[in-house]
Formats: sequence, structure tokens, C-alpha cells
Amino acid sequence: MKILAVDDDESIRELLTEAVSAKTTHQIVTVPSGPEAIRAIAKAKIPFDCFLLDIQMPVMDGITLARKIRKTRGHANTPILMLTAMSQKKYIDAAFAAGATDYVTKPFDFLELFSRISVASRLVSEHQRLAVKASEMASLKRDLLHSTSHSLEEPIEITGVTQVLGYVAFENHLINLTRGDLMRNAAFAVKINTIETAYKTLPAIGFRQLLTDISSEMMSVIAENSVVATYRGDGLFLCVIPRAAAFSQSRIEVELNKRLTYVPSTQMDGLQSSVNVGERFSMLSLTRCGAIGALQKAALSAEARANDHTKGIVNLRKSVRLHPGTGFQTEMERRAYEHLLQDALRDETHQRPAIAAFS
Repeated sequence: MKILAVDDDESIRELLTEAVSAKTTHQIVTVPSGPEAIRAIAKAKIPFDCFLLDIQMPVMDGITLARKIRKTRGHANTPILMLTAMSQKKYIDAAFAAGATDYVTKPFDFLELFSRISVASRLVSEHQRLAVKASEMASLKRDLLHSTSHSLEEPIEITGVTQVLGYVAFENHLINLTRGDLMRNAAFAVKINTIETAYKTLPAIGFRQLLTDISSEMMSVIAENSVVATYRGDGLFLCVIPRAAAFSQSRIEVELNKRLTYVPSTQMDGLQSSVNVGERFSMLSLTRCGAIGALQKAALSAEARANDHTKGIVNLRKSVRLHPGTGFQTEMERRAYEHLLQDALRDETHQRPAIAAFS
């Protein structure tokens, strides 16, 4: 430990130098005044780990010096031991108020002084350990932010959700399907219609959590053990499901949106994330390229449905603005508008019959 001792008494400085050098492995530097201590701190290539300050000194007393040391960069927590012949409580209180860590009264017992220095050394070691931990945590945080950063269009591997694969694993799964498997499967897609707002509003970790939560709820609503899904990017989930499995575009859409209203990660400053479900397309094909084409059709269907939904909401807003009312009529229209905004998706899907998948 590197120690700076400040005392205007030369005999005390010599005594401290001799005792610390003989009885400990610490390095000690001594100066006779506060101003010289400030200069020594500024010039030090290796910062001091501990300070021994006399309280009663001319020009600048130890209490003022302690206050200045605490304001010096890198020494907010450095141990400061006060060496003083004054044992009055007001001086001790003033020293602690200035940032002192401990004190020893003169004439001091060297065993007591070394004991206090030993405590200071342990404090230094603990501060260094905490600094290393803080640095490691900062590094881990940077790595985490880097690993979770992504573009809006980029496929993201969602972990922890059964049957939801990374995009590469999903493609490999399709490649390994036999023609018979392809004949028995169909594809559909789910589009998050608030994806751009979510991407701009949420931090990378929050955005990933949103995708994870939506995919988890999606798999719960589909409730089919043989379904396989992936996140392709741009708010689009691709799903492969057995053709024999029950599939209702409107049911999945309405039930999934209902579930999402209870998921905290899908709510952003008053905006509730919602989804649209596209039509189901048979993967029946003599080639795997044809099966991939079914996935593309499914994606386009979900995109188109999301666009139609957005246009419907915009038209509702225009209708209210263009036909203002007064009194009771205005209140009724306002309530109706709010109801339509909340249930527009449900109304739309109930009014339109689900399009059956072709075989």
C-alpha cells in the first residue's frame, strides 16, 4: 500500500518513515504541509492508497486538506487517518465530516497505529475488489447489449419457448422433411402489427422479451404438439402445422390478442401490441422449393392482413373526426370509437368467414 503522511513536525515524519518501513511492507512518502500534499497527489503516477494527516498544521490544517483530498479524482473512498494531539470531540467530528476514515491521537502507540493502517489496507483491498467486479459487470453489460442488438429485419433466435426454432434450424428442419412430410403439412404466418414502434421504443433486451412473450403465447393458443415456428424478422413468425390439425385463423387471432393484453412487455406508453394471423397454405409440392413458396405466401398473407387492419383503424379515426357531434351524441360516438379501437380485430374476424386452407 502506498501511504502519504502529512505533518509539519519533522521528527514525526522521520519517526513515521522509520517505523512504517521497518515494521510493514508499505511504501510511505512524507510532506510537511497541506499545499505540498496536494502537489504530491497531483504528481503521483501511481495514486496513494492511504493518507495520514495531522490536524493542526499552519497554512492548511488537516481537516481542510482531508476535504480537498475527497474532492480529488480517484480519492473519494481512499482511507484517511487523522494524527492529532487534540482529542476534543469537536475536532474529531469535524475531521469525520470532512471525510476522515479513522484517527489516532498523539503521542500514539505504534501498535495501535499499525492496527489502524492494517484496517485501512483491508479497506483498500475491498475497494479494489469491488472496482474489479464493477468493471467485470460493465463488461458483461456491454457484451449483453452487443449480443442482443439487431436490426428490425434480422431473424432473432428465441430461446426458452418449446417448438420455436432459430431461423437456420427452422430451414434445416424443412430441408430434412420428406415429400410425404411436406404433403402432410401446411404453413401460416403471424405478424406483429406494432413491430416498428416496438423496435424504436424498446431497448434491445426489451424488444427480445417482447418477441419471446408473443411467441410463447402464440404456441399456447395454437396448442399443437407438432407445430414448428420461427421468427423471420420484421415482426413475422412463420409456422408449419399438420394439415390435419384444427386451424381457425380468426380464433387464433382473437384469442392471441386477448392474451397479449395481459402481457406487460407488449404494452408501450399506452400502445398495446397486437398481431394478425394470415391464411394457411398447403405445403403439398413435388419439390422443396415449392414448399418454401408456401411459406412465402403465408408471410404475404399475414402482411396483407396487418395492412388491412391498420387501414381500418385509420378509417375509424377519420370517421370520428369528419362527423363531430355535440352533447350526448358526442359522448356516445366517443365510447363507440373506443370500443371499435379495442375490438376492431375481433369484429373484423367474426364478420369475415375464415378462409379454408386448400389441399
